[in-house]
Amino acid sequence: MRPFAVPAGVAAAGRRPAAASPSMDVIYIRDLRLDTVIGAYEHERRHPQALQFDIEIGRHAMNACHTDLLEDTIDYAAVVHSIQDVLATHRFHLLEPLAEALADLILTKFDANWIRLEVTKAGIVPGARFVGVRIERSR
Repeated sequence: MRPFAVPAGVAAAGRRPAAASPSMDVIYIRDLRLDTVIGAYEHERRHPQALQFDIEIGRHAMNACHTDLLEDTIDYAAVVHSIQDVLATHRFHLLEPLAEALADLILTKFDANWIRLEVTKAGIVPGARFVGVRIERSR
């Protein structure tokens, strides 16, 4: 597993590049809800569960800011399709390896420099509305 790292140019909150740092453009997908079979316990894996994904993907200076062309940015729909493919073809027990696999895929496939990915499950732990994992990776 790669160590936790905030990329150069991303402020402590991770949301925006620091003013004096190289530029980082961030696209995001929030509240993406997809069903998959996942769970640490067998009873959780009997039926598909809804997961919520919140994703931020950073790349140094996307050309689309100047060209207005889809091929010069990260295509949101292509990111969602890639996540759907992973959920349809792989089985995970825990959210952590799912998040790691998705982060690796997105960094590589979409030539991203940084990703923050949050995966949330609802109604799993008594007394908690949501549980989940948030990871940040860079290359």
